[in-house]
Amino acid sequence: MKNSRGLVWGGLLIIFGMLWLLRNLNLLDIHWDEILPYWPVLLIIAGAVLLATGREHNTSGASGGLVGLLVTLAVFGGIINRTDRAFDRHKDKWNFNWNDDDDDNHDDEDSYHDDRNDDEDKDRDYEHDRRRKNDSRPVNGFYKYEMEDFIQKANFHLEGGAGSFSMDGNTAKLFEANTKSSIVKFLANTSINKLDKSATVNLKMEDGNIKIKKGELSNHARIQLNEKPIWNIDLGIGAGNGNFDFSNYKVEKLKVSTGVADMKIRMGSKLAESNVEIEAGVASVTLEIPKTVGCEMHMDGALNAKNMDDMDKVSNGLYRSPDFEQSANKIIVHFEGGLTSINIKRY
Repeated sequence: MKNSRGLVWGGLLIIFGMLWLLRNLNLLDIHWDEILPYWPVLLIIAGAVLLATGREHNTSGASGGLVGLLVTLAVFGGIINRTDRAFDRHKDKWNFNWNDDDDDNHDDEDSYHDDRNDDEDKDRDYEHDRRRKNDSRPVNGFYKYEMEDFIQKANFHLEGGAGSFSMDGNTAKLFEANTKSSIVKFLANTSINKLDKSATVNLKMEDGNIKIKKGELSNHARIQLNEKPIWNIDLGIGAGNGNFDFSNYKVEKLKVSTGVADMKIRMGSKLAESNVEIEAGVASVTLEIPKTVGCEMHMDGALNAKNMDDMDKVSNGLYRSPDFEQSANKIIVHFEGGLTSINIKRY
């Protein structure tokens, strides 16, 4: 057993050490986003090793260690791949530049032609300093759209990137949002379809570079919706925290995609059936559901810490509240996570 553990840790140190060294020497350029989806191959190899050495007692220690190493790498690859999927919707829009110094990085600017004259250099430095000063100023925003009497259904899409987001209360408008950011502005728009008696509201962070200095990130949005329409809600949050209270809203479908975040979601009992889809990478998710509502939970993901309040296990990955079949109102949850903590609370 000691030999197996030593082989696992020794193998991990050698593999990661070699990769890091080759990367620092510019001898290795790996596109991990193309390799990580094939992490199950490591499990196949581990199974083949077990089958090949299953009857050889004298090699059991070494083979066990090799299998442990392969499984560990496979689990690590699976977690990273799932987290990348949760970030995928923002990958072409966001560039996080971590900077713990007071001076910004000029590498991108230095890539321009070296033969620019002094006047151009001064203009560029002036523009750079102006942007740096503006980066420190908070950007406040207020967005609202009027509620029309004919609107019966509405869609809300949030692309939050990174920050702190909350939703609660009710507004006479169709939608209201107060935002504050030290990074970039938010963008909002709406579209109305009178034939379908529906509306769609979009709120997203402006495309750009997120510069996180000294570990501080200030980005907040408080959102309110009108409680009259039936809502389909899509939340995309890369990193940060979210506190969403939907108890006063008629939520027909809720979809949540998050990478590294702390999420608290409270559902209501306004409709006969509500569907919730959650996809999380490395996150903590708390889902509050009324006791008057029947709840069914479908879970996919081996590395999930779970706490199911008033939920019975029906089969592998399937949980139900005792009164699910008899309940007039039901909430059906589909949860897919990488390395997550999921808590179901009844209130």
